[in-house]
Amino acid sequence: MLVRLVYILIATFVAFSCRPDLPQDVEVAMGQVPDDLDYNRDVKPILSDKCFACHGPDQKKQKAGLRLDLAAHAYDPLPESPGKVAISPGSLRNSEVFRRITSTDTEVMMPTPESHLSLTAYEKAVLIQWIEEGAEYKPHWAFEKPVLPDIPAVTDESRAKNPIDHFVEARLAQKKLSPAPEADKEMLIRRVTFDLTGLPPTLTEIDNFLADQSKNAYEKLVDRLLQSPHYGERMATDWLDLARFADSHGYTVDRLRDMSPYRDWVIKAFNRNQPYDQFIHWQLAGDLMPKATKDMRIATAFNRNHPQNMEGGIIEEEFQTEYILDRANTFGDAFLGISVGCAKCHDHKYDPVSQKNYYQLTGFFNQVAEAGQISWDDAMPSPTMLLPTSEQEKMLTFLRGQVGEQTHALQTVQRQGEADFESWIRRQSYADLKKHTMPRNGLKAYYDFEKNSLRNALNPKDLAYTTLAGNVREKEVWSAGHQGTGLRLNGDAWLDLGRVGIFRKSDPFTVGLWVNIPKEMQEGVIFHKSQAERLYNFRGYHVYLKKGKLEMSMAHVAASNAITKISRQAVPRDRWIQLTMTYDGSGKAAGLTLYLDGQEMAMVTTMDHLEKDILFDEKRVSPQPGLQIGGWWRGYGLKNGLIDDIVVYNRTLTPFEVALVAQKASWQAIAAKSSTQLTESDRTALKAYFFSAVHQPSQEA
Repeated sequence: MLVRLVYILIATFVAFSCRPDLPQDVEVAMGQVPDDLDYNRDVKPILSDKCFACHGPDQKKQKAGLRLDLAAHAYDPLPESPGKVAISPGSLRNSEVFRRITSTDTEVMMPTPESHLSLTAYEKAVLIQWIEEGAEYKPHWAFEKPVLPDIPAVTDESRAKNPIDHFVEARLAQKKLSPAPEADKEMLIRRVTFDLTGLPPTLTEIDNFLADQSKNAYEKLVDRLLQSPHYGERMATDWLDLARFADSHGYTVDRLRDMSPYRDWVIKAFNRNQPYDQFIHWQLAGDLMPKATKDMRIATAFNRNHPQNMEGGIIEEEFQTEYILDRANTFGDAFLGISVGCAKCHDHKYDPVSQKNYYQLTGFFNQVAEAGQISWDDAMPSPTMLLPTSEQEKMLTFLRGQVGEQTHALQTVQRQGEADFESWIRRQSYADLKKHTMPRNGLKAYYDFEKNSLRNALNPKDLAYTTLAGNVREKEVWSAGHQGTGLRLNGDAWLDLGRVGIFRKSDPFTVGLWVNIPKEMQEGVIFHKSQAERLYNFRGYHVYLKKGKLEMSMAHVAASNAITKISRQAVPRDRWIQLTMTYDGSGKAAGLTLYLDGQEMAMVTTMDHLEKDILFDEKRVSPQPGLQIGGWWRGYGLKNGLIDDIVVYNRTLTPFEVALVAQKASWQAIAAKSSTQLTESDRTALKAYFFSAVHQPSQEA
């Protein structure tokens, strides 16, 4: 061991005794270089500022094929100077970098005069000592595991009252600076109170501190301030800046938004001294953790603080992508300690992030069903949380209990009504169905367009009209309908049914119509009740053609506070079909059904999370829009499509009744049978119809 130490000492002596002559200013500066030279702290900033412009990661700007940001490249032979290397660890004589940074020859010196960059004597000294010590490269500081450093010794222990003071004293000594005198007590309490609470001390607090002559008076002051609720507020201000917390959406039409529950959570996290790893985990994925609490879910609003756009002319997909990129960029800034945003367009030039890395990262944040364009009526963009108070939570619990009790009561009424059903069957009362072309119970509107009329056949005062954006009336274009007269739409105008079709989330209802969808139509509205289809976070309900299939949706704010289902099969074109949507008022996807020509369509549920009502706040949107057929503005209408026989019910039609609306012969066949001829499936269909439309106690329940 002793022999090895001697060899090391000899090698070190030889290396330094063989050091090439240094310029006088550099020689002087060598005495200012810290003994604990660190690549990330001392060397990399110099290389980044003065060298990477020509010898960094940007391949398009690299000179002489040299990269100084990676050890392997810096140590390898120079492509354009055979036999030479840029950096030879431990050897100045063999390092071309040393020769270039100390040269005064304008043809040789680096940085070149043309770059308008230059190294100070101190910066040259740092690079020289770094090469002599072995030119060790380190990963980006953000990827280095933090370690507690040794506490440096100081010449005057009286001024170093805690370990931090040792580091301050050592750095002052290195810079040949003297510390300022200790501030008086009145200045100290003012400084620390501002630092920890953001507020000035009160006169009473100042007087109490001045009167406290104990040795630990300052420590007691700090402990008191850390217990103040204002401590969390002060600490939260810096974090909320990083989390891009704001009181408005940030783009044009910049209206207010309320993210205060997240702000309050951050303040509370600091005040209770929440562990940092938990502080991170909750904000990134609190909702995904087992038994996620309300606080854990609120914390994830960190990812929702990005600007959001309300402008009418934006492309939704573009801004959905902008929001995803914002989350990824903020994740890098806040948690990785590196910028990642540059890799959106190319491999990062200064941080170790490739473009592939970047888009792999964005995949983690591309998991939110949201709209790129937010609501014009100031509804909070989905997804959102319900945050009831404790009193409201008690009321919700009570109401859920009431729903359960009333559901049980309805089931009881229907069990008790079995005898009434059997009597109805024996009397063959169902034979009356042969007289009807459609169910009458609960029918609120019927538009058949006969005699070129847009009046509701049940209430002539309900007059529909064709209209364009801005409520400009359009002349009707009549055509041959499914039977009799139909209405042709041009894709820009739509049929507005006025106050017909206005239902709440809790209201059961049915909407049906005959429609002929042209083959060339790629996307557009069949019918909807909303303020504007495809605009401002859809609210209401609709049946919508998308990629040849039918989307059925009911939303408070699309895309997450909603029910959405997509048909498995493509919809027929260039022929008359009958579409009926039924809803049972449950707020669940299972209660929303779409029928094609009297048969239930197979659907895929893509969202089942409707928490709030589907009506607009009439303080902001007045009057409440009703049912509209065939589209809305901006090219998403039923262009060259035909419509006929529109029906609206204030109850959920049974499958048997839907077939009746679709004019299927099956109901007539059942109605023609005697009670003894009815099959089990016939009885099942009739029973559903009986309790839905005939049995008065069930309807009341």
